[in-house]
Amino acid sequence: MEEQELSVRDYFEVMKRRKKLILLVFVIAVAGSAVISFILPPVYQVKSTIKIGQIVDLSTFEKIPIESAVASVQFLQGSQVLGDAIQDLKLPFTLKKLRKRISAEPVRQEEDLVEIRIEMIHPHQALDIANYLVDRLRERHREIKQLHEDKSQILARYDEHIASIAKQLSDVDGSKKEILTGYDEHTEGINKQLAMIDANEKKILTEYDERIKEINKQLAEIKEDVSKKKEEMEKLQKIAQATSLELESRMKGSKPLSDAESRLLVGIIADITNRIGGYRVDIEVKENRYDALMKESREDEIRKTEFFQSIQIQSDVLRDELRQVQVKKTELTRGAQEEFDTLMVQLRQIEIEKTKLQRLESAKMYTTEVVVLPKEPEEPIRPNKLLNIVVAAVISLVVGLGLVFSLESFARTK
Repeated sequence: MEEQELSVRDYFEVMKRRKKLILLVFVIAVAGSAVISFILPPVYQVKSTIKIGQIVDLSTFEKIPIESAVASVQFLQGSQVLGDAIQDLKLPFTLKKLRKRISAEPVRQEEDLVEIRIEMIHPHQALDIANYLVDRLRERHREIKQLHEDKSQILARYDEHIASIAKQLSDVDGSKKEILTGYDEHTEGINKQLAMIDANEKKILTEYDERIKEINKQLAEIKEDVSKKKEEMEKLQKIAQATSLELESRMKGSKPLSDAESRLLVGIIADITNRIGGYRVDIEVKENRYDALMKESREDEIRKTEFFQSIQIQSDVLRDELRQVQVKKTELTRGAQEEFDTLMVQLRQIEIEKTKLQRLESAKMYTTEVVVLPKEPEEPIRPNKLLNIVVAAVISLVVGLGLVFSLESFARTK
């Protein structure tokens, strides 16, 4: 750190010892810059921006530039125009000197803008040249338009185009109505099928319900009848058992039964046994009938469920088809409307252009215009006296310091 501080101190000592040399270089440079800045004549600049006009292309109705910006720049910087400017404006320049003072170039990223810059000692002279070049370019573009545009041809093409667009509008509208009618008929057909399916579903499901209800009623009756038969059979079995016990007890008793009584009791037991057998057969028949009805009921329930599912699937398919038809109808309506709106916009634009052309001459439509008018400058663009002096001062200080340190280094080397 000490060596760096000594080095910096040495630098200041060198500048202090040779400050006269530094000041001398500084004064000479500043004074020379000031003298030169005040001696040099002022230069004034005039700017103008031109927007190139357009020509209507009869084949496409598109508007194309009268000529490219590059071609316009070449025309403005051409020997013919500059020579005419020297002669018409009585300019004290040769063609070579005048070309150095005139700059024309296309504006960046724009296809139809040209900027002109004129730099002269006299501001009014720069303004006159700028106006002259602008007028010459506009006159050139008017001649090109007159050569390539014909009002009657353009109007005839506008009429043809309007008729074509009107026919397209009619076709779009007719096609839209025809297709929409087809979609509406399709939708109506699907709705009818859905209504028929719904009505058929209700009818068949009602029939299934009635059959199942009737089967359930028969099942209830059979169940009740079987229950009664079993109760009666149990009673008869009890009577038969009691009669058998009585017969056995009488036969074993001290007083035997007579033949008539024996036959009567045996007949009663046989009758009861026959009746019980009949009840058993009837119960078995009723139970078989009950099982058959239960099976039929379950089958009807299965068929009802399967029918309901098939109807539901068929209905879902038709509803899905209906949604697709409605979506297509909406898309068609939107697409046809967009196409219709696009054609209507084109039609309005063509009619507006036709109306403009009817009111004006072709040469007055889409003409070349001056976007930035040339104005006489109030202040020169150069020399910038203050800037020149400041730059000279900074450069003189750098040169003076460099010279001082070089001399000091040379002296130490010796």
